[in-house]
Order: sequence, then C-alpha cells, then structure tokens
Amino acid sequence: MATRARPAIRLTRERIFYGGMGLTILLLVFAGFAPSYFLRGTIVSGRPLTPMTPLIHIHGLVFTAWLLLFIAQAALISGRQHRLHMRLGTISMALAAAMVVVGVMTAVQQVGRGSGPPGIPPLTWAAVPLIDMPVFAGLVAAGYRFRRDPQTHKRLMLLATILMLQPAIGRMPMPSTPLAGETGTLVAFLMVLPLIGWDLFQRGRLHKATMIGVAVLAAEQLFRMAVWRTDAWQSFAGWLVGVLG
Repeated sequence: MATRARPAIRLTRERIFYGGMGLTILLLVFAGFAPSYFLRGTIVSGRPLTPMTPLIHIHGLVFTAWLLLFIAQAALISGRQHRLHMRLGTISMALAAAMVVVGVMTAVQQVGRGSGPPGIPPLTWAAVPLIDMPVFAGLVAAGYRFRRDPQTHKRLMLLATILMLQPAIGRMPMPSTPLAGETGTLVAFLMVLPLIGWDLFQRGRLHKATMIGVAVLAAEQLFRMAVWRTDAWQSFAGWLVGVLG
C-alpha cells in the first residue's frame, strides 16, 4: 500500500507543478500585456499606445490560446483523460505552427508600428520574436517527437512555453538603464529555476530534457543579447523586414 501511495503522491505533485507553472506564466503574460492589450484603455500604460491592427488581435488570440491549452493539458492528465489529451496534442501542433507564422508577421509589423518596450529600438526588439520563434518551434517539435515519453515531453513543452515570457517581461517596468532589455531577458530566463528545482527535489538530479532544454534557452538568449544591438543585426533585421513586409 505504501509503495503504491508514494507514486500516486508524486504524480499529484507533478500535475500541480506543471499546472501551476502554466498558470504562473499566464498571469505574467497578462500582467505584461495588460496596459497595451488585455486591459487597454482601462489602466495607465505609461507611454503612448500605437493603434491596434487585426494582426495584433490574431497574435493575442493564438498566443493566449496556447497558454490556456497548456494549462488544460495538465488538467486533463491530472483527470486521467489521456485520450483527449492526445487529441488536443494534435491541435497543439497546428496552433504552434500558427504561432510561428503569426509571431514572425507581427514582428515585421511592429517594426513599422514601433510598438516594442520603451527605450528599445524597433529593429533591436525584433530580435526577440525573430530569434525566439525558431527555437520555440524546435522545442515544440521535439516535445511532440517524445510524446510517448511523458517526462521528456512535458519538460520540453514547458520550456517552449517559458520562452514566450520575454515579450511580456520586457513590457513590465524595469530600471531605466541602457541594458533594460537585457535585464528583462535575464528575469524571464529565471522561470527555468522552478523546473530545475523540481528535478532536484523529485529526482535528485536534472532530467536530460531539462539540461538540454535549459542549455538551448540559455544559448539562444545569450546569442540574442550579443547581437541585437549590433550594426550587423540592425542591417539583417532591416533587410528581413523589408523582404517579409
């Protein structure tokens, strides 16, 4: 009885952890985009707001849908609704593909709108979606590839979802310094710490998917911070926006 009880307790804690992480990310995204999107016009934004476009609404819809779906998937596993979880997994892949396309299109549009965080030039900020989206797609694809390995699958999907935090954190009040954008990136990256702590608490060591996924996120964000203010990136981003726009 005790042997059976311990795995049940572990699974319950695991579902609470992943569901809680999804809810935390959703709340942070809501807080970051509340002045400019979710509660637009009802709270003070602290800076001029650019006009909304249909693409911005589509962007908000698909990215919010991903967060809600992530939470729902954790709840379905908790309720032992494995078949529905797997069916929604197929929808998740289609949604992820739409997010990549819409994310890139919105990045191109935001350069013209100048809608990034205050103090960060539009072409500099464009590095966030333009570099993040391929990494997001890779993590989601890997998560789908390992869907039959629950421990690997759920870690990769969580890390892909954490990657979405950078735009929201970047819009939160930060100290007014020349490196405010880099500060926001580092704050967003700190969301990997609960997963690392979870692994150490539950397993006594990091899961392979955690090590690889965190390394990928760290490398991607370090690369982005290293290039996004350079003349080379500004030229490349300007060229890419011209081609895609």
